[in-house]
Amino acid sequence: MGVGLRAGVDILRLLESEQRMGDARHRAAMQQLNDSIRAGSTLAKGMLDQKKYFPPLLIQMVHASELGGRMDGMFAYMANYYEQLKVSKATFISRITWPLIQLAMAIGIIGLVILIQGILSPNSGYDASGVGLRGMGGFVTYCIVVSVVTFSLGVIGFGIWKNWFNCHRVLMPIVQHIPTLGTALVTLGLSRLSMTLSMLLNAGVEARRSVKQAFLATGNYYFIGGMDRAIAEVERGASFGDAFAASKVLPQEFVETVQLGELSGTETESLDHLALDYQQRSQAALNTIATVTSFTIWLGILILMAFMIIRMAMQYINMLNSFLP
Repeated sequence: MGVGLRAGVDILRLLESEQRMGDARHRAAMQQLNDSIRAGSTLAKGMLDQKKYFPPLLIQMVHASELGGRMDGMFAYMANYYEQLKVSKATFISRITWPLIQLAMAIGIIGLVILIQGILSPNSGYDASGVGLRGMGGFVTYCIVVSVVTFSLGVIGFGIWKNWFNCHRVLMPIVQHIPTLGTALVTLGLSRLSMTLSMLLNAGVEARRSVKQAFLATGNYYFIGGMDRAIAEVERGASFGDAFAASKVLPQEFVETVQLGELSGTETESLDHLALDYQQRSQAALNTIATVTSFTIWLGILILMAFMIIRMAMQYINMLNSFLP
């Protein structure tokens, strides 16, 4: 889409081309999108009608680019964003897969020890697991506990991902201050804000609407929480830099760069540079998160196994001491 629009190709022709690509779901979505535009709808509105297919962030960015008139640059930016996101996900999964397998093996070995002890010496008082579980009953209890914990963590993780009960508004301000993880979220949000605001300023969109769309494009509830304060400052005639400072949610470094761009008359160039810079920082932060997560899992396995070995050794030593006079 970005390359075609930059070359001056009509958007309907591009969508018709897209209808011949991808899987059946993609082709159907492009067909419906094409029909919506022919019926007089905007591209963002047509995508919103199929929001189960298009990500909310992409819809918001398309809406902002329609206002700003830089749709080709927006599609190129988002293509690069999603490509880097795909690479980051693949890197993250590859780094944590083996530690997770080892963690599952460690949990399985503990269960196997309990089961074997229950089969070989069901009436023994010896606690092979070291955690108070003995025999077949202990094995069943262990399996139930592991299943419940795994299921609960899965439900909690899925709920956070899907923003159940609007939990992002509560969690995001907390996560923002976590080293590395917070850096990734902050820089991603600032990259989107910079790109959107640059598009809107280039098109001469009014300041109030530009600020609102820029904040919404971040997809970051912590940043969006300061949107009303920034809009209020703009309505009072303040500059973008002062409005961002009044939001009380944006980093000082970002605010000062915007203020400097306004003083030098290079707002859009500064924002474009910031968008690229923050995107690169976010990717580096995501790679660091993958490394830290992998190390944390490894450390958890070591602590778990060390605890089990020490407990089993102490149980065995106590059993031997019981035979001494």
